[in-house]
Parts: sequence; structure tokens; C-alpha cells
Amino acid sequence: MKNFAFLLILTLAFTTTFAQKKNGTVYNEHPDIEKTRELWKAFTNGDVDTYKSFFADSIGLMRNGQYRKIAKANFGNNITWWKNNIENLSVKDDTPAYPDAIEYADGGIWVQDWLLITGTHKTSAINLELRLHNLYAFNKEGKVAMLIQYFDDSVFEEIDNGNLEKENGKVFISHPYIVTVRKLMNAYAAKDMETLLSFYTDNARFGSIEYQWNKTIDLATRKEGIKTTFEKIKDIHFKQNGYPDCIYYAKNNRYEVYSWWEYSFTYVETGKKVVMPLMLSHSFNDDGKIVGEQAYYSTNHFDR
Repeated sequence: MKNFAFLLILTLAFTTTFAQKKNGTVYNEHPDIEKTRELWKAFTNGDVDTYKSFFADSIGLMRNGQYRKIAKANFGNNITWWKNNIENLSVKDDTPAYPDAIEYADGGIWVQDWLLITGTHKTSAINLELRLHNLYAFNKEGKVAMLIQYFDDSVFEEIDNGNLEKENGKVFISHPYIVTVRKLMNAYAAKDMETLLSFYTDNARFGSIEYQWNKTIDLATRKEGIKTTFEKIKDIHFKQNGYPDCIYYAKNNRYEVYSWWEYSFTYVETGKKVVMPLMLSHSFNDDGKIVGEQAYYSTNHFDR
């Protein structure tokens, strides 16, 4: 009996702690959802008057956490900018998300949606792919009295700078990182694996034209691949084409070295000599170590 009483107390405590209380109803079809769809239809058509007709006389507007009160007369006038500056403007559900209408027992009707706005900015040719989360609060008259929006506005900065000349760093024709890449190529040609690997960080990533898009491999995998290659070829040479560039990108605070080579070698088994063009891109960290390598070449030169 004592154990049963203790179990009953635990059960009641658990039930009380995790009690549920219904505070409204969620709809995936609702007249106010249709209003938001018509609202965005007017937006894409550049119909300012129809767009404004869905809003209350005074609107609470919050964008990315910044709140202000605005009169309907001053709201939505920027629609003409979208009409005049964006080609093929489209506003659609950002599927698989879809809108909900929530009827709160105490707080009225709210609609939330997740939208994808696409189009092309005419002047800068920037393709817009803007994901937008909206929450609309409807008043008793069925008008939107509060609009809360969340979106990444960096694309608008990109559009604003589209026709400006703006520096994003520096280009070096001589730089210690260029020297590092030359030493790297010399170590490869000499099949000096220890020196070769010393230029990379332990977490370096490697990509090439042979891999699937956005696929990279780690240093251990790259090391095994180089070992296999060294067993198959000899007389490795790299002749520099043009000159390498070391570019400092201010936006991402990183250094990248681009280099172009005439890569030659001979297959051990067949004696076939191969001469092929090769482009390399090396990303450096603040310690001067290589954290990323991308290789571009034609695989038609390789024996299969």
C-alpha cells in the first residue's frame, strides 16, 4: 500500500506538470488565409490601393525585431518600387511549408505563412530568392492590424551596391602564400609526402572537378589518393603558366591563391607521357596554413 501511494503521488505530479490546455484552433483553410493570398497577389501586380485595403487604419509593423507604428496612408507605397525594378516577380508558399490561421480563445485571429519571393532586379541583374516569414494579426473588422516579418535583408544591400564600384580587398602579385603554393608543387613533384602534407591544416578539405558538386574529402583520404597516384606515375613536373594571384577578400577576411600550371608526368606501366593544364585554388588561414584546395582539370588526360 505504501508503494502504491508513492506511485500515485508521482503520477499526479507528472500529470500536473505536463498538463495541457487548449487555447484555440488551428486552420489550414480559412477566409483570413485567403486574404493574405489576395494581399500578396496585389503586391505582385503593383496594385497599391488593393494592397492597402487589407490593412487597418493604423498598423503595428515589426521587421526583424524592429517595431514601429505606421498609418495605412504611409504603408505599402514601396510596392511601386517592386513593380518598376523587379522582373518576373513571384510570391509563392515556400513549400513544404504552408500557411496556418490560428483562432486564439483570448487573442483573436493570427495567420502565419512562409513565402518565397523571386524575381530579377533589372538594373543589377541580381536574381532575388528571398525567404519571408509573416505573422498577421486581424482585428474585429477583419483587417490586418499587426504585421511581423522576418527575412534576410542582405540581398537589398547587394542590390544597392549593384552599380557601385566597391573594393573587396587586395590583389597581390607577390606574397608569402604564393611562395607556399610553389613549395607545395615542388614537394608534389619530388614525391615528398612529409613536406607536402606539412602545408595543410589537419582539418583541410579537398575538392576537384571529379567530385560531385559541393563534395570534398579530408586530409587522410587525400593522402591515400596521392600515395596511389605516386605509385602509378613518375617524372612529375609543374610549369607555371602566367603568374599566380593572391587575393585578400575583405568581406570574408580570407586569403586565396589562384595558380595555373602545365602539369606533366609519365605513367610507370605504359610509359605514356601526359601534359595537361591545371588550375588550383588554395584557401589560407591566419597562420598561413592551407585549409582548402580545389583542383580544376580535364579527366580526359588520365588512363582509366
